[in-house]
Amino acid sequence: MDRLDFALKPLRDYLPSEAKQAFRERAQRRSFKDGEAVHLRGDASARLGMVVKGAVRIGRFQRDGSFKLLSILGPGGHYGDIALQRRAYTQNAQAVGHTDVDVIDEAALDDLLTNEPGFAIALWRCNTARLNAVLELYDDARTLGVTQRLAKVIYLHSGRGGLCNGVTCRQRDLADLLGVSLVSIGNGLRELEKAKLVETSYRAVTVPDKARLRDWLRESGAA
Repeated sequence: MDRLDFALKPLRDYLPSEAKQAFRERAQRRSFKDGEAVHLRGDASARLGMVVKGAVRIGRFQRDGSFKLLSILGPGGHYGDIALQRRAYTQNAQAVGHTDVDVIDEAALDDLLTNEPGFAIALWRCNTARLNAVLELYDDARTLGVTQRLAKVIYLHSGRGGLCNGVTCRQRDLADLLGVSLVSIGNGLRELEKAKLVETSYRAVTVPDKARLRDWLRESGAA
């Protein structure tokens, strides 16, 4: 399964070399098996974590036991800074494949922010980009149809994972990302297939011509 992070650059890529070293020196390495809980929502032992290897699914368990996906973070992605402010995790996290995560507690984070300005600047830039993405998603939900929003998500993630010209994920994951029903995703994919913009297969969506999909997004007002 590919990362589903809305093509955002991970925190690690913002960090200067000295800040990366300072983080590693303060972090504890934790390892998880595929499907194992990295943390649970409401857990008070909040930490800031950065994915080293594998991936982490962030979301919430529903009353029926299903998992409502928010994002999938790959190597370099971080989570938990908001949890540290609230003194508890606000989402559930699961390992995807064998996953290693470096974690630091509140005291270590405060020390980094105080003594490593490069880390503070990188965290601010990364979280500002995340906020902008959330606002764009909110605006898209108000102004665009499901098919346009789906095409945009596919375009953003195409070629960023194991499939060089598409996305490997479940339709349920796409539905969760967009906050719509599985039926709506199915209808949207059929529309895009009819327009020859995507091709679907088991747990994968292929984009035959990404430039053509980009042009369609621009013409439809989604980009």
